[in-house]
Amino acid sequence: RHPPIHTRAHFLSPSFRPVTHDATPPVHDTMMHTLSASSAAALVRPATATATPRNAVKGQSRSVFAKNAKHFSSIQVRASSSSTPASSSANDAAAAEPALVLNRRRALSQSVALAAALASQSLNASAGAVDDSKMVGAYLPEVVGEPGFHLFEATRTRTPALRALALDPYKVSLPAQWKEAPVSNARSGNYCQPRCDEATTEVEFTDPRAGTFQIIIIPTTKLLISKADPTIEDVGTIEGLLNAISPSITGSVAVEPEEVLSMDSVKLDGRTYYTYELLTPFALSGLHNLAAVSTSRNYVVIATLGATENQWKKGEENLKKVIASFRCL
Repeated sequence: RHPPIHTRAHFLSPSFRPVTHDATPPVHDTMMHTLSASSAAALVRPATATATPRNAVKGQSRSVFAKNAKHFSSIQVRASSSSTPASSSANDAAAAEPALVLNRRRALSQSVALAAALASQSLNASAGAVDDSKMVGAYLPEVVGEPGFHLFEATRTRTPALRALALDPYKVSLPAQWKEAPVSNARSGNYCQPRCDEATTEVEFTDPRAGTFQIIIIPTTKLLISKADPTIEDVGTIEGLLNAISPSITGSVAVEPEEVLSMDSVKLDGRTYYTYELLTPFALSGLHNLAAVSTSRNYVVIATLGATENQWKKGEENLKKVIASFRCL
């Protein structure tokens, strides 16, 4: 049998009695052969030591336990003290949570308000927001049932022809952002009214983003009409009248037949209006031209509007509304 293997507990026990061996260990004791000299000395040393009393072992155990108790208590104290900042941080985080939620709600409400303001600005711009006192939307009344349009009505004192009682008043609805442009004396006929023999310009309104609107008057005598207060039918047919007045519509040359996109005759409030849509590359105000023509006293009154290709693409519908709103009173 192999010799008993003793643990450290056995060596510390008072009842331990080491077994003596002869100088030459048994061949079968492979365990002792594998041990180094220092390890063997460490195993043999307890055999020569004197036995420790049981009470001394108990005292040592108690002192070790007391030391361990103090060690663990100090660890607990350090752990509790180190956990205090964490708990305080947790408390601070819990206290800061309502403020964080409030800040998030405030930021969300501000974002919503900003989005609403931007949407309102976009809607106002599309509806014709007025940001200039010279825009008609700043001083003319808005047309009932036509948001974004304002009514311009020429009174008796508005132009040289009206002041000379050579013409009756007229009216038209204009987008809010349009502005009235000055008309020189040479164009307005201020020097010759009420006996002007040429076409003159009553008023002009423009918007660089939309086009140019004008009201032009031509004496019926220039068109070889001798009848007093003629109707538009007395002046000529819709085709014949266009040949006579088209240079006044375009501001340049006469219109060719292939440049006429449409023409129509409508009767409103007992008065006939000839309307035209033209595609005229040599027109002064742009490629696209609209016109509504009627008579007032001894004048042919032309409401004409010109727009470039870009202006037409952006505001064709509004431009047609402007011409359709023209009335001689």
